[in-house]
Amino acid sequence: IRQLAITLRSAVTNKKKKEADSVYNWQYVNSLHLWVGVLSDCDSCLQPLIYPLVQIMLGVVKLHSSPCHLPLHLHVIRLLLHLGEQTNKHIPLVHPLIGVLDFCAVQSRAPSTKPIDLSCVLRVTKGYKKTKAYQDGIFDMTYELLLNYCAQLSRSISFPEVSFPVVLWLKKWLKKCDSGKYKSLIKQLLEKIDQVSKTITSARSSVSFSPKDFKEVDKWEEEQPVTVLTTYFNTWLKLHRAVKEKEQNAAREADGKNEDNNENGDDAENEDDAESDLEEVEREVDGEENESRATVAEGSDDEGAEDSGEDADDIVEDIVFSD
Repeated sequence: IRQLAITLRSAVTNKKKKEADSVYNWQYVNSLHLWVGVLSDCDSCLQPLIYPLVQIMLGVVKLHSSPCHLPLHLHVIRLLLHLGEQTNKHIPLVHPLIGVLDFCAVQSRAPSTKPIDLSCVLRVTKGYKKTKAYQDGIFDMTYELLLNYCAQLSRSISFPEVSFPVVLWLKKWLKKCDSGKYKSLIKQLLEKIDQVSKTITSARSSVSFSPKDFKEVDKWEEEQPVTVLTTYFNTWLKLHRAVKEKEQNAAREADGKNEDNNENGDDAENEDDAESDLEEVEREVDGEENESRATVAEGSDDEGAEDSGEDADDIVEDIVFSD
């Protein structure tokens, strides 16, 4: 964790592309993922490490605000949500999530293009960030995380208070959003938040304990039924994944048909030349077989040497950090 912090500090202070790349890569993200998994199920002796790890991940989100790096931001926010849920810690994520939503406020007018799976990338090209497919993908991921965040908060007796910043930011965001689809989903979320707030306010009005009685608070929260927000989140997530899976299957079938058509066209075009080419190829293969074997053997030795050298350089680059 200390080495992760040193790498992040170097990227923040130097502000160079090489230093930023030392943070914005899968090696760094997987290291964060590993420590989130460790601290999500740990003894009390390791719990003091939760705070510095959270600060590192928030620093990664704030390091670069370019829309090209939004997939990385959402990966880290997802890790923060998982850590907060497993450790029963409240991690304020309103500002990072609303910051990502601001990118989707103004609808893109760029030509449509084939969407990519943002769960498998950390950044996109400058050309792709202007497309409607990228904007839709970012909004779907952000909306899922925002629902998850609110669903986690809805289990708390203090939900009416802690949800107030979320409601405030979302209402401001609605005023500048020009997408009917996005506004409809956010309005549904606001309705669920208001409904849960009223339910919890009514239920806690009759309690006899004070906020400082933590054991009584925990007991009260455990006795409460599943909230509307949690049900809405689970239902939306199930439907959204089913739709995405259906779209991916349709895209694969379309790609398969295109490939089959291309192959059939090529076969028909080359059928007349196949017999004459076959005889020529057989003569060339007989003459070049021995020479090819020797060349491959020599090339393998050279590539092995070069690869070992390149791997050594990569290892050195990965483990050297600024003091």
